[in-house]
Amino acid sequence: MSYPADAHWNWTTRLPDLRGEAQAQPSHHLSQWLPDTGSLTERLRQCCQQFRVQLLNTAQVNLTTEQAAWLGVERAYCREVVLLCDEQPWVYASSLYSPAALNAVPALGGLGERALGELLFEHPKLTRSEFEFANLTHSHWQQLEKEHQELASLLSAATPTHNAANLLWARRSLLATPQAGVLVSELFLPTVQSYPR
Repeated sequence: MSYPADAHWNWTTRLPDLRGEAQAQPSHHLSQWLPDTGSLTERLRQCCQQFRVQLLNTAQVNLTTEQAAWLGVERAYCREVVLLCDEQPWVYASSLYSPAALNAVPALGGLGERALGELLFEHPKLTRSEFEFANLTHSHWQQLEKEHQELASLLSAATPTHNAANLLWARRSLLATPQAGVLVSELFLPTVQSYPR
């Protein structure tokens, strides 16, 4: 993989106004999840009996100009996972961090199937940037499934139709401690028809 899977998603700094009708919108409940600045890991744990992380891939990747601006490097480490609640895939997540960040926080490279949030949200000086949001197109979704057969297999029982794929929403933000910054993207998956309040 030359670039992260979310490199060319159509990122924007604004979430659509739910009162508008001219553009795709997240569901009412999901619109409450997308701007939530707390730990997604912790929120997911509250929604299920068993939470786990399934590792899809780790690699060094090239960055787009936008991603490079976030991290200050042209290449970074990329870790991709699926977050599951009671064995149902709820969120696809990727995290990007520089070699300098890995040197400063070696635990980033040894997370395995531990949630990134469990590492970063333990830090008392953690900060989070403003969110950017993306509404995936059908082609974006097809490309993601093509690149990750394991993800496609997990979702095989609920593969989205063209219309469903257009309702997929993602967010990204920079989580930073004084030692390291990690650009985290999270895609809310179509197997979850209605994210709870």
